[in-house]
Amino acid sequence: MQTSSPKTLAILVSIFFFTNNLSGTFLTVYYKQELGLSIAEIAAILLFTFPLIGLLPILLLRKIRNFERIISWGIFFTMLFYIILSFVKNPVVLGIAYGLSIATFWPSFNLLQFRLSETKVRARTISLFSSVIPSLASIIGPAVGGFIIESFEFHALFAVAVALYLVAFLLSVRIRFGREACGFSVPRSKKFAVFFVSFVLLGLTESYWVAYPLFILSVSGTIFNMGLVLALSAIIISMVTFLVNWLSDIKRARVVFAIIGVALNAAWYAALSFASTTYEVVALSMVSGLGGAFSISWFAFYGDSFEKHSYASILVLMETGLMIGRVLNLLPTYMLVSVADYATYFRLLALILPFLIPLYMVMRRVSRD
Repeated sequence: MQTSSPKTLAILVSIFFFTNNLSGTFLTVYYKQELGLSIAEIAAILLFTFPLIGLLPILLLRKIRNFERIISWGIFFTMLFYIILSFVKNPVVLGIAYGLSIATFWPSFNLLQFRLSETKVRARTISLFSSVIPSLASIIGPAVGGFIIESFEFHALFAVAVALYLVAFLLSVRIRFGREACGFSVPRSKKFAVFFVSFVLLGLTESYWVAYPLFILSVSGTIFNMGLVLALSAIIISMVTFLVNWLSDIKRARVVFAIIGVALNAAWYAALSFASTTYEVVALSMVSGLGGAFSISWFAFYGDSFEKHSYASILVLMETGLMIGRVLNLLPTYMLVSVADYATYFRLLALILPFLIPLYMVMRRVSRD
């Protein structure tokens, strides 16, 4: 892939992730408080969102050779989503619009990360684009977003978001993207099967779509305090992320690092189920930050395990695996979060996560053969 400037991509994603943290952090709160939607209706939005994220990229890869270019579509559809968000309440429309924005941004963004990085520094590169930049953006974004909502209203926040997404979109059209030569193909190997199952489990244990933001709001009291709690947590997370991924590249111990990440994330969910104050949430962010930083190694190892011509296919299939897990997660979300039983929800995720460890150990053995 040839690009006019990797720096342009870095600036673009910095603006994108700042805006995403500025506004997206409070989406579930907006649905619940401003639109008056129930947890079941919010789950319905995601029920239309997740299949688009998991299946649309496969169709696009089969039909579009310039697959990397759809990152521009993703930014445009995200901007469009925030425009209609102020005027539409229908869960089906919101779910489809939200799904289009994510399904057209993330696969192409992940592909660019893989193609811009070499094996020896892949975890560092992925850490920069997927962890460090988003973490730094999340320090300022939630605090500013919470202030705008408290001082003005959600619609003012969405207007700011639309303007920033427009800047990111204009930057994206300046990048020269490579053409996809191989189209879509499913790797037929035990190695890919293990990866696919692992992504299903990872999708099943994601909490940031509904449960975590509502939990933070419940312990914070106000939207502004919620933004401050998330910002303070992000400071701690940012401090540990890049160092861990740097060591991952030096020691070439990505599977081991991924196992450590699973254990830390499970411990974080277990401890979070007992947290009842903002101080405890912020303190526990050290554990979640370490868990996330170690877990990035699994994504880097995924790229190392396949040839470059397969990158587009394996990345859209990764989204398919995550889709299955996320859809399954909607059941406990509906059953537990709808009655504000966050403790049981987090404990359930803490019990599911360790099932990843045997998969990682199998992959470690297979990779040595």
